[in-house]
Amino acid sequence: MKPAPKSKSPALRQRIIDNYPRLSRQEKRIADYILQNGHTLFTLSTSELAANTGVGSATIVRFAKHIGFSGFQQLKSRIMDEVKEEMMPEDRFKLLRPEKDHVRTLLKIAELEVANINETLHKITKESFDSVIRTLRRAQDIYTLGIGISSHLARLAAYLLNQAGARTQFCGRDEHAFTEKLINLSPKDVVLAFSLPPYSRETVEAVKFCAKRGVACLAVTDRPTAPIAAWSQATLFVETKNLMFTNSVSAVSVLLNAIATELALLNKQKVVTHIDILNKLPDQDYLGSRT
Repeated sequence: MKPAPKSKSPALRQRIIDNYPRLSRQEKRIADYILQNGHTLFTLSTSELAANTGVGSATIVRFAKHIGFSGFQQLKSRIMDEVKEEMMPEDRFKLLRPEKDHVRTLLKIAELEVANINETLHKITKESFDSVIRTLRRAQDIYTLGIGISSHLARLAAYLLNQAGARTQFCGRDEHAFTEKLINLSPKDVVLAFSLPPYSRETVEAVKFCAKRGVACLAVTDRPTAPIAAWSQATLFVETKNLMFTNSVSAVSVLLNAIATELALLNKQKVVTHIDILNKLPDQDYLGSRT
């Protein structure tokens, strides 16, 4: 893991224009296509762009490198960033067209999720990850929370952390507001909050409430400017790009798995003891191992 690069490069259109005179004839065909259809490029695979421009896949990779990217995937990622800034999620979704071969949608999503995971690895620093592990390990109790899709991630986090030997409770929003459930927390406890766009005001207010009371708050969100980051002791940033109008959760799942695995290794004796206890329980309700 390393710090995310702070890009101050010009917009993609300007970058292409600046490099245009130095491009080969075939690369200029790609440049022309992107300048005319840039905001739909993120829906295309390398082979589809090659077919649309009449060039080979290797030429597309060379073009991406000539204008300053590591490859076509990073170029697509940049386009998606610009589209995300300029368009509402539902508007991006309207640009998509159904595939004649449905498996192609699966391949596109898989390709995008791999990019999300790789980008998340770049976003998370060693210092922030270590800080989260240390804070969770010394917590008396951990409370996870979130709203919408973040609620599902908070529930998953609670399950994994309990498996890793950390006493964790999922804080759902039912008849009580978050603050009513969190009012009894002490400085020995930790809040792990999930906040993805559109950011929930209630989640941010709950973290703010706990932080002001001396409770350590950790956050998982998508960018440093997310409102929750201002009230978090440590924040882990994840990439959540998606072809749909919802946040992707694959990178978050990988992150939670890594956190739980690290805690389980640090709490190994405790985890092994719990496994031994569970294995001695009647297993008539289980078809397989208790995992």
